[in-house]
Amino acid sequence: MNRLQSVFPLFLLVFLTACGGGGGSSAPENPVQPPADTTAPVITLNGDNPQEVEFNGEYVEAGASTDTGETVVIDSSAVNTSTVGSYEVTYNASDAAGNQAVERTRTVNVADNGSGDVTAPVITLNGDNPQTVELNSIYSEAGATTETGEQVEIDSSAVDTSVVGSYEVIYTATDAAGNTATPVVRTVNVVDSSAIATKLSVLTSIVDQIIIPNYKALADETADFAASDGPMAAYCDALETDIETIALADARDAWKSVMHALQKTELHIIGPAAKNNSSLRNRVYFYQEKDNSVDTLSTCATDAAVVNANSQSDFQVSATPNNQRSLSAIEYLLFNTNLDHTCSSNVPAVADWNALSDVERKSQRCVLSALIAEDVAVNAEQIHSDWGPYRDSFVNPDEIGTTFELMTDGLFYFEKHTKSAKLNGPLGNDVVCPDDQLTCPDYIESPYSEMSLEHIKVNTEQFMEIFSSGLDELADEIAPGSWSNTFKGLINDVIDKINTIQASNPNDSLSDQVASITSTDDRAACDSAYGSPDTESELPMCSLGGLVKRVTDDLKIDFVIYLGVRLPDSAGGDND
Repeated sequence: MNRLQSVFPLFLLVFLTACGGGGGSSAPENPVQPPADTTAPVITLNGDNPQEVEFNGEYVEAGASTDTGETVVIDSSAVNTSTVGSYEVTYNASDAAGNQAVERTRTVNVADNGSGDVTAPVITLNGDNPQTVELNSIYSEAGATTETGEQVEIDSSAVDTSVVGSYEVIYTATDAAGNTATPVVRTVNVVDSSAIATKLSVLTSIVDQIIIPNYKALADETADFAASDGPMAAYCDALETDIETIALADARDAWKSVMHALQKTELHIIGPAAKNNSSLRNRVYFYQEKDNSVDTLSTCATDAAVVNANSQSDFQVSATPNNQRSLSAIEYLLFNTNLDHTCSSNVPAVADWNALSDVERKSQRCVLSALIAEDVAVNAEQIHSDWGPYRDSFVNPDEIGTTFELMTDGLFYFEKHTKSAKLNGPLGNDVVCPDDQLTCPDYIESPYSEMSLEHIKVNTEQFMEIFSSGLDELADEIAPGSWSNTFKGLINDVIDKINTIQASNPNDSLSDQVASITSTDDRAACDSAYGSPDTESELPMCSLGGLVKRVTDDLKIDFVIYLGVRLPDSAGGDND
């Protein structure tokens, strides 16, 4: 407190006493005022000064404060991390009385310590991949290198040579600039060569560990998707609310998850899924190659079904044709953002459709989507439940020759559909695409979600899983050397190529690649990549088509010979 303020009351008391006791009531003419605030705030910087930032890195402001709590005005506009050099950041503050703090500065040094290198090293494995190790032997690490000499970290802790199975060894590397290589995985198969595989044991293993579990997973996924509180219903309930966009994204992700489960079943469309010309399977998912052509969804028929589902009290999805229902129709309704119908002008059912508001059209699409989802779930569960009683007859020792043949026939889906209809047909590298067309984009599987390449990958991985479940051992009992390892190497080449495409061009789709082939020169480039798939190409999916063909060529020759099965009629005439 001001000293004058502290003695003023005493002075006043003496004065009043001297004047007769303070009978007057007038205030003093010039009251004493407190002195003005002239103390400026003091700025303290947080963090380092000078502050070091990597070239092309991100400058993160550490901030500053004052001793009396004022806001500090920071000007870091001079900092340019794309250019090596020293920069100043200024800090200023003033208090309520207008006292200006002494300006503080921070020096920011942008230095190139090697971070200008943004190229990640590439890991190359030594030795075999997959690598086969005998049961109870010692796993010998073949190692790996990078083209720029970095040390490769190897994690082989998962390998257990005391138990027959397939294990993964993971290889990682980081260069001096902090660039991390894409991890590489080596598969190590621990085998017991003394064990004799039989067709019955292999078939039983595949049915119990792959086929039935896959159909169970599909039944569960479709049931969750179609549930009254599931993602499809949640999206429909969210229309015209502030969470509509989020709910749509969730429904789309759920559809993709269902399709992942579905694609795993495509390599064994046998038993209940194959009955009545695969009628149950087609009600779950409609996409097939037939008689050198590809049958896909009819979007016009689906558009008409939307109208009928909302206008007909007795409408039943189960009574509609396969080409306007199933997961294919749901994809079109969920992912196609153009709400106009796709029919010609002479289709009366959709005559008034385009005049409806967007929200009304979304709502009507939702009604059909929900009905189809329920129908898909019913049929997926039917396939799974039918496998229960069918399983025992399928592994009946007296019928093992027939059922083993059926199981291997199912693997030729990879030749007829994965290779031809899904990949090389759209690219124009297969007989299903007419010679007078450069490409056949209408054959692309899942064109609205652009999941075509992922579906091919899942098919390939499933092919590998089934073949590695004992078929490889059966084949090697007859095949010279270790043919199965060579065959699995071809399959792995396909998977590796897809992984490379997805990593280097994550937004590229089969639709984009097909659309880029617009001239005879483009056609020739695709044909060249297809014929020499190991050569780098601007059209990597054409190269992928050539790699898939290598697998199917071996499938149609060595596979059938070494496993003692016949070539299915559906594959006999395909010599592309």
